[in-house]
Amino acid sequence: MRFIRRAETWDFNIDHYLNRIIPPSPLHTLPVPISRFLGYRKQQKPDVGNVLGALYSFVGAFCGLAVVAAIFNNDWSIQARHPPALIASFGASAVLEYNVIRSPLGQPRNAFLGHTFSALIGVGITKLFLFHPEFERIRWIAGAISCGIASAVMLLTGTVHPPGGASAVLAATSPDITDMGWYFVALVMFGTTMMLIVGLLINNLQRQFPMYWWSPLDVGPKRKKTVEEGVMSNVKIQLDSTGDVAHERKNVIYISAREVVLPKDLMLNQEEAKLLESLKGRIGDLELTRHAETARSSTEDTIVSSHLADNDVLTAYP
Repeated sequence: MRFIRRAETWDFNIDHYLNRIIPPSPLHTLPVPISRFLGYRKQQKPDVGNVLGALYSFVGAFCGLAVVAAIFNNDWSIQARHPPALIASFGASAVLEYNVIRSPLGQPRNAFLGHTFSALIGVGITKLFLFHPEFERIRWIAGAISCGIASAVMLLTGTVHPPGGASAVLAATSPDITDMGWYFVALVMFGTTMMLIVGLLINNLQRQFPMYWWSPLDVGPKRKKTVEEGVMSNVKIQLDSTGDVAHERKNVIYISAREVVLPKDLMLNQEEAKLLESLKGRIGDLELTRHAETARSSTEDTIVSSHLADNDVLTAYP
């Protein structure tokens, strides 16, 4: 029982290790037409309504599956392997990539790697079962094991994509796909890539896809703590509710109700930026409160103005 309780707290986050070596997104440096169709937005906005969303879902699913099926059925090198007219698991992927496009399950990392890992596992397990003389009779066991392992791998690698489970099952239970062997993995990777390309074109006309390519969390190498502490130890934070800021001063963060001014060499992460924006909002609220109090009476105005004048500028040294 103690072991079971201890196991309940186990948690493996592969992004804790991978995000350190994944380079930051370069999309903001690309020309706007290109970055837009790769999913980059300076500011996120709500998705379109479900009526227009249903239209884009229909157009995207039709175009995505039609493109994949057209290539599968007209390319001689693919036809030589006698593939199915369309891999069934792509139908489920179409719902995630063209319908609920903000779902983490349908982002490029999940779609591409989820399908790829599942296909690899499905083909690998099936080839092991093929050594059994009565494979046809126990084919369903290979499918169940393949799906189970694929599900576990997708969870541990942060690539959960439900249609990937279908790809693993198909590798074991569909005779046509079983005969294709490892070629099925390449076919799945190619088909998933084509569906993602169609998603970029269709979804970004009025919507946003993907929400992220790898992870919503910060990626890239982290600065050493000693460097961060050395920079922050020389930074003075001054909150100014009057908006009178001296831009020429160095190593000072100025926050007013209208703007936030940072030293040129100071880099902030996402959490720090949110904190500064929050302080900027609070200073704005302080100004609104002061104006409201001013309107009450001239007597209160004198008291309140005197009180606020002492708190207009707050200087804190770390």
